[in-house]
Amino acid sequence: MPKRTHKWKKLPRSVSPAHRAFVLKLRELREVSDRTQAQISQDVYLAPTSLSNHLNGGRIPEAEHVEKLYKILSDEAAMNLRAMPCSLPLLLELRAEALVKHCDCCPVSSPEAAAAVPEPQSTTAPSPAPKHVRRRPHRPRVRLSARHRGIPRIPAQAEVPVPLREGDRHLTTPADAAWPEIRALAESLSAGRSRDADIMMWSAATTLSARDVQIFVAQCRAAGLGKAADQVITNAARRDAQAVLNIASALHTSEQYTDAGLLLAAAAQEEQT
Repeated sequence: MPKRTHKWKKLPRSVSPAHRAFVLKLRELREVSDRTQAQISQDVYLAPTSLSNHLNGGRIPEAEHVEKLYKILSDEAAMNLRAMPCSLPLLLELRAEALVKHCDCCPVSSPEAAAAVPEPQSTTAPSPAPKHVRRRPHRPRVRLSARHRGIPRIPAQAEVPVPLREGDRHLTTPADAAWPEIRALAESLSAGRSRDADIMMWSAATTLSARDVQIFVAQCRAAGLGKAADQVITNAARRDAQAVLNIASALHTSEQYTDAGLLLAAAAQEEQT
């Protein structure tokens, strides 16, 4: 069977060389399969938008997702008598190198970006003499007369954030933690694609770390997807006891007390059944 090729998008310049090498190798691995990305993502328990994001230089996938993807494509390559472009240890090593970040002063961890920064021009001229600082002229203090002194002044209202009276404080999650999966989940729910939505919620609940589950639930609450947040918590309760405790601790730390209680109650019910 002839090998099917894909037309890939050009990676942005903001992608570091290590991340670029990992994405290119991930694309070579994707070329092994003739199936659609929706079919592959369903087997990996990923949303199609998440897999597309990984293949276009977005968020780096979790290690367990990389292992699952490699196993599925390896089995398919064996059936079609095709060779794998790399080994699983090499792919995981490229992923680990892509996760390494430089200091905050470097916008992109690449030598091209460092070379693009102009070097300071050296000069042999003596340093200029300090400039004379002009002081602002003294203004006489205006005193109020006794007539105006008795008028009470209205204090300025300070913009102090007021916490919610009851319920979870979901808006404490940083704004930059929003994921494209939340928008895809909302679109699937509004379009009636319940199967796609169930796959996204199951993948978020069973594969993400405790901190990421807490962020996912908080973003669902902030987007008005309360039922989806409840479903993610219910699915997360089916994980092992240590994972459930870690997620509950992350929810409690973020002051999502109701969600933490719902998670522990669902976990206790799972143990009884």
